[in-house]
Amino acid sequence: MAKPTANELLRLAFTPKWLLRAGVGVLIIVGFIFLGRWQWDRSQDVLAQEQAALAQPVVVDGLNPLGSDITSDTVGRAVTAQGTFVGSQQRFVVHRESNGNPGVWVVTPLRLTDGSLIAVMRGWLPTVTSPGASAPAGLIVLQGTLQADESFYKGAKGTGNTVPAISQDTLNLGPNARWGYIRMTSQQPQVQPAPIPVPVPPAQGSVPFPLQNFFYAIQWWVFALFIVGAYLRWLWLTIKESSDSEHDGAVD
Repeated sequence: MAKPTANELLRLAFTPKWLLRAGVGVLIIVGFIFLGRWQWDRSQDVLAQEQAALAQPVVVDGLNPLGSDITSDTVGRAVTAQGTFVGSQQRFVVHRESNGNPGVWVVTPLRLTDGSLIAVMRGWLPTVTSPGASAPAGLIVLQGTLQADESFYKGAKGTGNTVPAISQDTLNLGPNARWGYIRMTSQQPQVQPAPIPVPVPPAQGSVPFPLQNFFYAIQWWVFALFIVGAYLRWLWLTIKESSDSEHDGAVD
């Protein structure tokens, strides 16, 4: 027999019984859409909470253990550190620009309370003798972001207190030095003159997207589409069965 036409489907769909079924289906669809939107909003809330937690400074001692390389999850993390600068081991990283001006980065190791060292990039200066190059004395509390060793100029050696890059090899701070370095954003107490802060690069690590909530959202929306498909299929089969019955009766 011929397939049910669009007019036949519409006539059956607007009968009271099928209008009631359509109404129930719409309510279920609305519920599924609401549940999907709730799960989607939940995934955004989880993502925002994890990003906010990631932005909170943590003590570098626990984030960057002595003797362990930093991981992609910790690169770019906001950290705090407390200790005293070791000016005798300060280094200047050459060929670093600021707003198009040539200069150096000032890297000073900070001796933490446990006796270990971590390199701190305090900022940019035009030359190694510019005001602010000398590391401040006394107890310092600083904030910044944890960065991985620079991998370029690998194997290159510095001259005196100048180095081509920030790495364990070039800085040569000894066995008590932690991997990576802190790109300082602020310190207490503040001192002047001081190196010009260098903008913090975007974090290399990122918060993983909450896939579970995302897939739950997609699941509910797929269920909503399934209800639409099931309703149309049911409507089509009802007309087809009715037509087949009429055709069989006419043949008999």
